[in-house]
Formats: sequence, structure tokens, C-alpha cells
Amino acid sequence: MIQIYKLTKRHMDENEKMPKELKDIKLFSTCVGHGVGTIDFSEKVGELSQEEFDEIIKNSGEYVKFKIGNLSKYFEVEIFREHAAKLIPQLCECSLKEILSNLREGYLVIRKDF
Repeated sequence: MIQIYKLTKRHMDENEKMPKELKDIKLFSTCVGHGVGTIDFSEKVGELSQEEFDEIIKNSGEYVKFKIGNLSKYFEVEIFREHAAKLIPQLCECSLKEILSNLREGYLVIRKDF
């Protein structure tokens, strides 16, 4: 089963002078800081069967295969807005495409469960 989580709650002070890219890194680092695979302040926003996921990879472009195609090897993939912008045009029509299209801030984590 493939599960998709989205950051839903900010938990740090905003620094208006900090560039957005650095804010995203800081936010991500504080969420996973206590251990690999820990997802704090996130909620599950989607779920795919392994078969659905395999079809998405099979019917999508090269960047999709590169970015999320090795999920079985790494078990977890983080997707920020800049990744979503590259993934969306190359994704076949699927629920993951809709989830990525709604990513306005923060990030998504795609995890493979056993």
C-alpha cells in the first residue's frame, strides 16, 4: 500500500526575511528531525494500491519514473512544490496528480508500507 501524507500544521516562527526555499528546508528539517520516517504535523491525504502506483509509473514520463519510481527501493519520497511543478505535466490522469495540483505550501511524503 502506498500512502500519501501532507504537512498540515506549521510549528515554527516565520522569518519574513528568509527566502522561501530556506523556509521549506527549515520546516522539513524540524518535522523529520527525530528520526527517519517520522511524520509529524501531517495527515494522510491519499492512498494507492501497489497496482495503481505501478500503472502510474508505467504510464507517466521520465521525471516521474526518476522522482517516485524507486519508492520500492527507498520506501519514502518527499515532494516539494518545485518537484510537483515538474511531476504534474508528466503524470498520467490519476488521484496523485490531483493531490500534487493542490500542493500550495509545505510538502508531501509518499510512503510505501508493508
